[in-house]
Amino acid sequence: MRTLRFVALWWLGLGGWWVLLVGTNAGLELVAAGCAAALGTVLALGVRGKRLLRFRFEPRWLAKTLKEPYKVVRELGVLFGALALHLARVRRVDSAYRAFPFPAGRADAVSAGRRAIATLADCLSPNTLPVDIDTERGVALRHELDPRRASNELP
Repeated sequence: MRTLRFVALWWLGLGGWWVLLVGTNAGLELVAAGCAAALGTVLALGVRGKRLLRFRFEPRWLAKTLKEPYKVVRELGVLFGALALHLARVRRVDSAYRAFPFPAGRADAVSAGRRAIATLADCLSPNTLPVDIDTERGVALRHELDPRRASNELP
């Protein structure tokens, strides 16, 4: 029963996403949505069978993402400021890679959820781009376009 629910939800979700992206519910597009959703559902079933879709999200880490919209706006201003200074030839922008401590955890579902939340929240910011989270050393690596004004934390 769980597999049937999984298949139905994935198929409906992917088919609905297709129709939403295409912007029309013409007959041919609905057929294409059904086929694409079936393909995506088979792929999701394969990934689920290998146990690669195991995530559990901690409420504390989800609550940390509430400040992300503010961070996006602030870092967009930082990015525009750096671009203006660079174009005016006042200051050259030198991007950098930076590693900093992050409680990456192990291969369990809670740690995977923590890494997924941190990566998603960090990639929303226009000034930073997450590169990797090393579970063995407990560090996160990211690329910062303007490292002088980048935020010093992941969510």
